This record gives sequence, structure tokens and C-alpha cells, in this order.
Amino acid sequence: METRDMIVEVVYENKDGMFLMQIGEAVNKRFNVRMTTRDVEQVIKKNPKLFVEENSKIKSPTHY
Repeated sequence: METRDMIVEVVYENKDGMFLMQIGEAVNKRFNVRMTTRDVEQVIKKNPKLFVEENSKIKSPTHY
């Protein structure tokens, strides 16, 4: 599973959105993959159609 897919899985199930640090922590916990906020930010920037940012929180476009 790619990093992008892990982030999508974590973000898409949370309709209220998540801060970058929360996403990194959730991926670390669920998938046992070490991820920094910088890593998360890079994935999100590379895949702008998969994420929406609102009030500094990253959301799924399906919840937007």
C-alpha cells in the first residue's frame, strides 16, 4: 500500500477533517509507518484532487 493510499484511508473516514500532525499520527498508529507532517504535506500537494483544505484541516472532497 502506498503512502498516498494510507493517508486517503485515514482522511476520508473523518468528515471533520484532520490537521497534518493528526494525519501523520494516525498513519503511524494504524499502519506502523513512520510519517512526519512534512511527508504528509508532500503527499497532499502531489495529489490535490484527493484532498480539500479548510481552516488548516485536510478533508476528503466527498465530505466537503
